[in-house]
Amino acid sequence: MNRILLVERIHQAGEAMLAQKAELVYPQPQNLEGILAAIGDCNALVVRNTKITRQIMEAAPKLAVIGRHGVGYDTVDIAAAADLGIPIVYTPAANTESVVEISIGFIICLGRKIVEAHASMQSEELLSDTVTMAIMTRQKGLINADLWGKTLGVVGVGRIGSAVSSRMNAAFNMRVLGYDPYVDAEKLVGYGVQKMDRLEEMLPRCDFVAVHCSGSAETRHLINARTLALMKPGAYLINTARGTIVDEAALIEALQRKQIAGAAVDVYDPEPPRPGNPLLHMENVIVTPHFCAMTEESLYNMATMVAQGVLDVLEGRRPQYPVNP
Repeated sequence: MNRILLVERIHQAGEAMLAQKAELVYPQPQNLEGILAAIGDCNALVVRNTKITRQIMEAAPKLAVIGRHGVGYDTVDIAAAADLGIPIVYTPAANTESVVEISIGFIICLGRKIVEAHASMQSEELLSDTVTMAIMTRQKGLINADLWGKTLGVVGVGRIGSAVSSRMNAAFNMRVLGYDPYVDAEKLVGYGVQKMDRLEEMLPRCDFVAVHCSGSAETRHLINARTLALMKPGAYLINTARGTIVDEAALIEALQRKQIAGAAVDVYDPEPPRPGNPLLHMENVIVTPHFCAMTEESLYNMATMVAQGVLDVLEGRRPQYPVNP
């Protein structure tokens, strides 16, 4: 019987699928030491966010497939897997809806200052016996603007970026500009998106910039001090993709200097963020714990899709979503 190492627990539906066909192994402790101790005779590995390095792969001579529970595969050393002839499967379509909804929610919350208004009410600083809440709201800087007719810039117009684009256009009559070198203008028009050939041309026009490209060497620090300086002072940045795409130090400086109005961040570099990271304590920043895909539906989809992909390889079938076919 095959042995499958589950580096992190996944939805019980996915684990049940694997358990019907293989023996499941869990590392103890859940770190490099535990993985190396457990992987020696495993035929497959399923991973969520832990880095899977060449060292881990070389410690598993029977390893026939790596399953990545998620829409990206930047946590796996793809080059090492190719050298060793180990196929990788992943779940690119599993959590599209969940991430789209959070991205749209971030845009609404940032533009309408909902989180800041909520915090001000909870602290009771808007309550006064002599001044109305309307005046206190203005004094607190909570006057905001309608989303209707504003301009959204989308970096990476794939499954998620295209869905965010079409919905913001339909719901708020937003003009949507898209930067994606791998999608042609004709296809973008179908999403209601105007193609921009250069990021530098798009950023100065946007009231909101949503990052939805994949994390890679090509996109590392695509949003940096130079590109942040091109954004409007009243613009907002949303990153639900990968922490490495945004130069975090540059973003912090841009926020502190009020080069941009605010940001919403679900991903970090490194991840988790270090204690004391200024992003965690800024009034004009919404921070969440990489939880866009943490819905019951997405967790079920990712678990069952990665389980099916791993079983397909082990049983000699072509998987639906191979990274390195």
